[in-house]
Amino acid sequence: MGLLGTISLAIGGFFALEGFWPILPFAGLELAAVGLALAHSLRRNAYREVVSFEAATIAIAFGMAGRGAAAKLTLSRVGTRVVVEAGPYRNSPTRLCLSCGGQSVELGHCLTDAERERIAVRMRELIHPGWRAPVRQAAPVESWLQN
Repeated sequence: MGLLGTISLAIGGFFALEGFWPILPFAGLELAAVGLALAHSLRRNAYREVVSFEAATIAIAFGMAGRGAAAKLTLSRVGTRVVVEAGPYRNSPTRLCLSCGGQSVELGHCLTDAERERIAVRMRELIHPGWRAPVRQAAPVESWLQN
């Protein structure tokens, strides 16, 4: 931010000295917008979801880093299902949900679809230790050539 501000104000100052003074206020507005976007991004980056697998329960804590948990939820380990749902629209991201006894909680808001799938597989393995993800076999190249 400092380097961007220095360069932007140096260019704006140069043009202001050459008589194009309206450039300097716009350079200041640009820096203010970048600063607000950076502050917003840093604030959103502090959000945390912590999932703890204990002997009979699954504890989920939501909150901001450095401030502790703002909300906590405990689910029974036995009846908990891990579900990856499609989003409401065609291009919407998937939703990773844990549900147990009528309670449902969505996790992984800041993850990609592939990361949600991997975490869902790992959670299923942790909740039900005997469960293994099905191995997907790639189609042989010869079948692609015949079609």
